[in-house]
Amino acid sequence: MKKLKEIWQKNRVLIVLIGILIACFIAICIVVVTYFFGGSDTVYGDRLKDIDKHPITEDFKNKYISSLENDDAIEEVTFNSKGRVIYIRIKYVDDFSLVEAESKATASLTTFEENTLNYYDLNFTIVSDETDNSDGFTLMGAKNVNSDTVVWNNNTQAESEE
Repeated sequence: MKKLKEIWQKNRVLIVLIGILIACFIAICIVVVTYFFGGSDTVYGDRLKDIDKHPITEDFKNKYISSLENDDAIEEVTFNSKGRVIYIRIKYVDDFSLVEAESKATASLTTFEENTLNYYDLNFTIVSDETDNSDGFTLMGAKNVNSDTVVWNNNTQAESEE
């Protein structure tokens, strides 16, 4: 016991520093293990745990696409869903008005059920090719589950005037 007391008195600071070093090393190891090896098994985490309660069926996709393609102003519609996001691309005929295209895309939300709109985010891309009579357009819009409206962002190339 005398020997331990003697070592403690001679090396007090060193023993305390080694204790702190060991405690820090253990804390770092715990953080590294939980950060890199802990957590969820899926890419999306637990965000998609209720996705089975809100399925997007092929029947609904086909119904949505056919309801839009019946319009003479629309050439092509694509509908894809990944995770909790639905991607819709609508290609309009040439010389079609940008404002009308935006309103038709927004009006197509009535096809969706309320619980689907409250679960999925929607991303619209509406496109019309450039012709001699019109400049064409590319417009993107998004609707978040917390929002009731579609927010549009005009990505049409504009030439700078000098």
